Amino acid sequence: MEKNVIDKFVMERKTIFDKTRKKRFELTFQIQGEKEQKKILVIGLNPASTDIKVLDTTTTFILNNLLPMGYTTITICNLYADLCKKLKPSEIANNRENRAYLRDVLKRKFDTILIGFGNTFTGNKFVSEEKRYLKELLKDYKDCSMDLVDEAGKYARLRATHPLMAGRYYPGQWKLRPYQFEEVKKEAKEEAPGGTDKNGENQEHQPVVPAKAD
Repeated sequence: MEKNVIDKFVMERKTIFDKTRKKRFELTFQIQGEKEQKKILVIGLNPASTDIKVLDTTTTFILNNLLPMGYTTITICNLYADLCKKLKPSEIANNRENRAYLRDVLKRKFDTILIGFGNTFTGNKFVSEEKRYLKELLKDYKDCSMDLVDEAGKYARLRATHPLMAGRYYPGQWKLRPYQFEEVKKEAKEEAPGGTDKNGENQEHQPVVPAKAD
C-alpha cells in the first residue's frame, strides 16, 4: 500500500487594536517553522473585521494570492485604523495614532510594501491628505514599494489597486510592479480626469461621486 503524502503548515494570526477595540492598527499572518522568511506589508484603506477568527473577503484574497508568491509573513495595515463597514473620512477627528503606527511598522524592513488603498475616495481632501502623508513616509522605501497589476496587463493603467478589486477581476493572476510615486502628467486615453475610467467609474467599477466634507 502506497503511503499518503501529508502537507501541513502552521500559521499564526495576530491583531493589534486600540484599548477601545474601535481601531485596528495591524493584522499579521506568519507561517511558523520556515527557515527563509519573506515579509510583505499590505497597506489598504481601512479595516472592516473585528474578529480575528473570521476572514473577510479582502483578507482572503490577499492570503490566496500572496502566499503562493512565497511570502511567509503578511502584515496588513491601512490608511485609516477605524473599524467600519463604510468609511466616512470627514467624521474622523484625527488619524495621528495610525500615522504613528505606520511609521513604526515600516521600520521592520519588509521585503515588499504593497500599496493597495484603491481609488474609491478620489477627490476627497481628507483621504488625499492621508495618501500624501503615506507617500512621504515611503520615500525611503521606494525600492520595495509596489502595487498590483494583472499578468495580462489588462488593468495596467490603474494604480494602487485595492486587493478586493484585484481578487475579483483577476484572481490567481496578481503581479507586483514598482509603484509610481511621481504623478503622471499625461493621463491614459482610457482614463478620465480624477482617477475614473472613461465610463466615470472607479476601480471597483462603481460610479464616482466627488466626496464633500460635512
